[in-house]
Amino acid sequence: MNKIIPVLILGVFLLMLVLSWKSVLEYNGHIHADHDRHIKLAEEYEEKGIYIDAVKEYEAANDIVPDHDLSMHIAQLYKELNEPASYIKSCEQAIKIDPSQPEPYLAIAEQYLDKLEFDKAYDILKDFQDAGGSDEEVEKTLYALLGRYGTESLRYDDFTSWIYAPGSDTGYARVSVEGKFGLLNTNNKLVYQCEYEDIGPLMNDLIPVCSNGEYYYMDKDLHRKRVPDHKADYLGPFSSELAPALIDGKYGYLDKDMGEKHFEYEYAGCFYNGIAPVKQNGKWTVINESFKNVTDLEFDEILIDDCGACSVYGVFWAKKNGKYALYDLSGKKLSDDYDEVRLFASEEPAAVKSGSGWGFVSKAGELVIQPSYDDAGSFSLGYAPVRIDGKWGCIDQEENVLIKPEMDEMGSFYKNGYALVKMDGIKQFIVLELFD
Repeated sequence: MNKIIPVLILGVFLLMLVLSWKSVLEYNGHIHADHDRHIKLAEEYEEKGIYIDAVKEYEAANDIVPDHDLSMHIAQLYKELNEPASYIKSCEQAIKIDPSQPEPYLAIAEQYLDKLEFDKAYDILKDFQDAGGSDEEVEKTLYALLGRYGTESLRYDDFTSWIYAPGSDTGYARVSVEGKFGLLNTNNKLVYQCEYEDIGPLMNDLIPVCSNGEYYYMDKDLHRKRVPDHKADYLGPFSSELAPALIDGKYGYLDKDMGEKHFEYEYAGCFYNGIAPVKQNGKWTVINESFKNVTDLEFDEILIDDCGACSVYGVFWAKKNGKYALYDLSGKKLSDDYDEVRLFASEEPAAVKSGSGWGFVSKAGELVIQPSYDDAGSFSLGYAPVRIDGKWGCIDQEENVLIKPEMDEMGSFYKNGYALVKMDGIKQFIVLELFD
């Protein structure tokens, strides 16, 4: 009797297993039957040109058994129906089913390109690459997008680079018309009219200006706000709690209460990332906000921007014994020596010259592109201006040509997608379509 019980239990188990498989097979059969029925109806509607009903049946079949090719077929029918939103949705469904196929990405990109939404087209194709996909047509379209730009006239007599306050996404450029200066913001809008003898960027809610021969600080609403106790011949912006100033032939710093500090320098620049460049007795160093020298007074030059800052991106270039090298905020040397260098325009590599050629160095001081170009500007937004055979264009960090060399002059791109160029003898902006 004891031997019979296990046999009976095994038999019951096997019977249940058979019945379960039978149910699964019957269920799958019903599913496939429903799928095939929807496909058959869809094909009949499509043959008659009744696409609106065909897509509904195809979608019902696709809900039962998701299929990449069927999703793309549905997308084409929505294209025939002139329903771009549903077309894109069907392509997205195809991507969800099989993200390795390039066709739906290219199809969506084409829709965006038709609407001149270049940034969206770029993003969807980058999604394909980020998913590990590789396709020649995708790469070709991406490079074509990277090379797209428009032009805008430069309506001012003079233009300095857009300067950004620490942590701000809005920058200001100093521009002039007939000898008077104003501020252009990064949307290329003149937010402060050209009516000042001098003007600096808005930082910490204050703007340094010179009007009727007097330097003072005004607020963003043009109200006179801070006036130095002694007549200044120059006022810099408050990039920190301190601003550089020139009083009685000496540079030093002002606090926001107009307290005067260390007016002992031949030159003093803006603080950025905790340090500022200063010149004393014909030599340069960087100081911290306690006015202590970070390095010895040893440099022949420290490279500064239009705001007088040297360390916007956390490193600085200094010249010693006729050669430039890169230093970190503590004064530690990071790079080899170079004959000429350009300021960093972003966190991306900066241009350097060694011998007769220009290459690129990272913030870590590593030479990432060998010196081989006639001239170059620093990388920003993935582009670096380079001069090839007398004309300027742009490369990426793999040295692919993104913008063909056709400019007479060209600077690095700013955060807003603008670059100052000279074409056919005329200075103007080019604007990357991806950032327009």
